[in-house]
Amino acid sequence: MLLKYKQILLTRPPTGSNALQGGSDADPHPQPPLGLAYLAGVLERMENVNVLDILDGNFSKNYVYEVKEAVKKHNPDLVGFSAFTPFANPALEAATAVKEVNPSILTVLGGPHAVLADITMKKCPALDVIVYDEGEGQIEEIVSGKPLSDVSGIFIRQNGKVVPTAPRSYIENMDSLPYPAYHKLPHFPDGYRPHPPKSTGKKWCSIMWSRGCPFFCNYCNRENSFGLKFRNQSPEYVIDHIKYLHSEYGIEELTFYDDVMSLNRKATMKLMKEMTPEKLGFNLEWDAETRVDLVDKELLLEMKKAGCRMISYGIEHGVFIHDIKGGRATLKQAEDAVRWTHEAGIQTVGYYMIGLPQETEETIKKTIEFAKKLDCTYAQFAITMPFPGNKLYDEAVKSGLVKLDDTWDKFVYAGVGSGGIQAPVLTTNALSAKDLEYWAKRAYREYYFRASYILKKLFSIRSIQDFTMYYNGYKMLKKDTSD
Repeated sequence: MLLKYKQILLTRPPTGSNALQGGSDADPHPQPPLGLAYLAGVLERMENVNVLDILDGNFSKNYVYEVKEAVKKHNPDLVGFSAFTPFANPALEAATAVKEVNPSILTVLGGPHAVLADITMKKCPALDVIVYDEGEGQIEEIVSGKPLSDVSGIFIRQNGKVVPTAPRSYIENMDSLPYPAYHKLPHFPDGYRPHPPKSTGKKWCSIMWSRGCPFFCNYCNRENSFGLKFRNQSPEYVIDHIKYLHSEYGIEELTFYDDVMSLNRKATMKLMKEMTPEKLGFNLEWDAETRVDLVDKELLLEMKKAGCRMISYGIEHGVFIHDIKGGRATLKQAEDAVRWTHEAGIQTVGYYMIGLPQETEETIKKTIEFAKKLDCTYAQFAITMPFPGNKLYDEAVKSGLVKLDDTWDKFVYAGVGSGGIQAPVLTTNALSAKDLEYWAKRAYREYYFRASYILKKLFSIRSIQDFTMYYNGYKMLKKDTSD
């Protein structure tokens, strides 16, 4: 098939939520854009396709201007954007700028924001295609010149309307994916940093070895990106990937950003046994996210041997955990998981939500008390955000609590450390926006300013780096949780 698009520019807007509070829009802890890097890896396998360096808006002083200048300089045939909902507007502005330079350039948008395809394409006439779910197969067919109406898994314009093409199957053989094209990230790896407190100071990278999640959590929209069917790469593939990152870039620290890293227990156990220093040939430290109902004592001990230093659990609530976690997780499982993790010598992060539709002051108090009882190494209390595509959002739109407009920059999942507590998008019958902001700040104060917690941290200091991290964290909490 004759290639239609040979020069490809991939880009994402800046992802700094502090822009919403008047600060710089650069993310202080930018994560590698793995989605775009995977697309670049797929495209590089194609003959006569030239993928330009990925333009990451987190390193731009003026994102829209720099995209426009890159288009003028390289004259690409296709510009592909990836965007989360809060940062979609700059991507659309950049797409408009692309068309101003050359109207014949194909503009494509993918990423989590694709769930709002219809309203997005109506808002931005300069946008030609939106890719939903996984994008590797779609981008390959689009670049090959296949008629857009025959490419499944996208939204296109047809007879003046925005229409979806046929649904697309998810990638079954995860080992068929190439490694992300890290060399197309101009600032990799040193320009990218993990979110505190996950950093050890070593060369770091994020990684995913699985896609899909079978749980119907009502606050999550993952089913609209990687689907409900869990699929993982083979342990052999992952080990080769890790060794590649170490040999080529000196990576000695990883964050696994899988939704449910340990869902396939058998494969996870096999991977852990191959990730030990003896097998890898170097000491790897890493952290991961998983569910409290997907760990056990034996697995956690193997994870520790394999270099795991921290696990983040979506505990979410001290009352409604069972309801919002897809009818599976329980308070007892949360208690067991955190205790077993600590016994294995692994630190924990507990994620909690404040402001569910049925929330009251009493249920918030119970969540705070439950969080203190679990005593995770770190805790995050976020005001509930009804992200487009999840069940909370759909219910809020139907009830008129959230409007289907383009004020997307409000949909930021943020706690302290990004300019303060993010103002709520969704309120409850019992609690106002001001109430929710108060309780979010109070949760942080009650958790972190406990005498027992402070003493534990003081006794855990082993270096000047530890002291500096805790001191900076204290200042940040003091500033961002003050009334």
